[in-house]
Amino acid sequence: MRYQDLWPAIQKDIRDVILADDFLGARAGVAVEPGDPESVINAKITKAVGAGFDGKNGVGFLVLPIERADDDNVSLPGGPLKLTISIQWVENVPFNNASTGTGIPIRVYAAACEKLLKLYTPVGLTQSLVPGKPVLTEFTDNINKSLRVGMVEFTAVEADFKPFLRLNRPAITVTGGATQSQNGTNDYQLTGNATVSVAFPALPNGVAATIYYTTDGSHPYPGNPDATQYNSPVNIIGPGLFRVRAFAPGYAGSDTAAVNFWQ
Repeated sequence: MRYQDLWPAIQKDIRDVILADDFLGARAGVAVEPGDPESVINAKITKAVGAGFDGKNGVGFLVLPIERADDDNVSLPGGPLKLTISIQWVENVPFNNASTGTGIPIRVYAAACEKLLKLYTPVGLTQSLVPGKPVLTEFTDNINKSLRVGMVEFTAVEADFKPFLRLNRPAITVTGGATQSQNGTNDYQLTGNATVSVAFPALPNGVAATIYYTTDGSHPYPGNPDATQYNSPVNIIGPGLFRVRAFAPGYAGSDTAAVNFWQ
């Protein structure tokens, strides 16, 4: 399968790695889903700071959904993205300092989490997690003063990618009643009826390109009702912008080639 969504799998993998640790795994861990409403998030926070596997409460963690990705390979079409992975350790300070609490402050858990995760490579990633700068950020919830949050952030490069092969731009040749303007190589003045020929990009045997063109200035692609598939030279009888683009299975569409006709 060429396209698959590994981000939820990475999020679950991170949660399970923390839960598998002897120290951190005694705490409750919850995954926050993309688009969770505030009421659901509050319920998950309540669960996280509730009783852990050791029966003590006051501290737990939330694995946030992956919602940020940077492209560090802008020259590589279809290259891997650098993902930001965030874990929030949440402490209910009164609960944690009570007799049933852990008695261990949140920064101890957050620091241990950082040391654990930078040694691990989750599913679908090409490298171990790289600590962010800063990797730990601690703050108190402004609304609920009893909640203290420690954010742990990492970045890593995804492995689920396939470099895109992009088609070359089709070449346009204009013949007949049109004179090329001196102020632009793609600008022609009509002196009669002109003919536009388009050269298909070269491809390996067994792969055929399809070219679509428009004359109304819109983008040429198969789903555009104003686009026409190119099969033979096109007659131009009036002014307008002639645009073409090539497509082929397994390739990214070509850049658009265009010629402007005027009278």
